[in-house]
Amino acid sequence: MSSPVPWHTPTPFPDYSDLNNVTFNDIGGHHRIPWTHRVALALYAAIFLLGIPGNAAVVWLSSAAQRHAVPAVWFLHLAVADLLCCAALPFLAIPVAGDHRWPLGDFGCKLFPALAVLNMYASVLLLATISADRCLMVTRPAWCHNHRTPRAAHRVCLIVWSAAAVLTVPTFLFRATSQDPFADAEMCVVDYGAARQHRRFAEAFTAALRFAAGFLLPFSAITACHAFLLARLHARHFTRTRRAAGTVLAVIVTFFVCWLPYHVVGLILAATAPGAALYQGAMAADPVLTGLAYANSCANPLIYAAAAG
Repeated sequence: MSSPVPWHTPTPFPDYSDLNNVTFNDIGGHHRIPWTHRVALALYAAIFLLGIPGNAAVVWLSSAAQRHAVPAVWFLHLAVADLLCCAALPFLAIPVAGDHRWPLGDFGCKLFPALAVLNMYASVLLLATISADRCLMVTRPAWCHNHRTPRAAHRVCLIVWSAAAVLTVPTFLFRATSQDPFADAEMCVVDYGAARQHRRFAEAFTAALRFAAGFLLPFSAITACHAFLLARLHARHFTRTRRAAGTVLAVIVTFFVCWLPYHVVGLILAATAPGAALYQGAMAADPVLTGLAYANSCANPLIYAAAAG
């Protein structure tokens, strides 16, 4: 999510590409954490405490079932993506609580924000894959009977992870540590290198690419698939099928609710001038909406538990 981390320019600007929120030092060295950052930190803590054991349990249960059931393969990989994001949260919380100071070096500055972005891409692409899989089961049952195997599902997931990793590369490359000009401390910032002179264009392009590849296109496919499935299921009376479809639909709606505000704020910050009222409003909402986006990583195990209950 966007964060007020300084660019390698005289004035700090937020960046949509780093999914982490920080503040600037107060004059005189006194650091006061804004209330929005306190809310974000509380969300981080809750997500970590719920997400680590919850997703670990899903990984364990899915691992036991994935040799015989394709849905277990999908949920296994979703849980791994969420687990990676939850594991990165304590490190992403450091600059939020510590007045944007980053003590973990250049590699950590690249790695931990990239894990959160990787989770976003992997999750939405896996959800699109699950939706397409369900459509195939309805439209091509004979083909699915012969070719829809756990091994094939793992191969598809490998392709999904590869695509997510490629889309995450810019986040990893354009992160770097920089000396805080107002304090003797390092910051984790976004540095576009040779594209620095075209910062606004680079930021807008990053925001548009992330919105298109990480939300709009996958969700268009997901919506089309589920509209088709719901129309097919409406005239049928398969309780188990409807229940499974309801679980998948709950996962998709939760992703939509958690991530849509993130993308909207990112587009606003990339498209408006820093002095504009809309920009300032987006900046104020940004820390909490970042926490909401991360909350998706602990939501899926709760949905699975509710569906099984």
